Amino acid sequence: MDLAFGNVRSCIVHQFERVVDLTEDEVNLLMTLENNERGFQVGEELTRKGKYNNYFYTLQSGLACAIKTLADGQRQVLDIFLPGQIIGLQEIGLKNSFTEFRALTRLKAHPFPKQSLTKIFEQSPKLAKIFFTIMAREQAMLIERIVNISRRNAPERLAHFLVEMKMR
Repeated sequence: MDLAFGNVRSCIVHQFERVVDLTEDEVNLLMTLENNERGFQVGEELTRKGKYNNYFYTLQSGLACAIKTLADGQRQVLDIFLPGQIIGLQEIGLKNSFTEFRALTRLKAHPFPKQSLTKIFEQSPKLAKIFFTIMAREQAMLIERIVNISRRNAPERLAHFLVEMKMR
């Protein structure tokens, strides 16, 4: 499975333009996050839990996930990332990664240093607001997933998952 944006010049610009009109300067700022492209194979780690991580990734194509490994070795998938999303944004205030991020399919992603966001926030309060709006939306979806896992039966969980993927 290879999900991509085709001829779109920037996956993150594409996602942001779904929310708000961007100026040329804002587009250029966002595109600085996609200077380096890196490929990952199925199952490959983007980040490792508990290790220092100075990077976020914009996902160009493919699917990735956030995984939390429990003390007994079981793993819980916390999130699935689609093209255009920023992988790791929920760990913005952490020095070491709280979860691990893995490729579910072959994927292309653009790593960028976390401090790049500080520069963008300083230059564009509008983009800072959009980033935090996106983080709040993703937090709300995570809360809904917790309810989904803990309170719904299997057919309801599957239906909720399919609707969420369609809406995203």
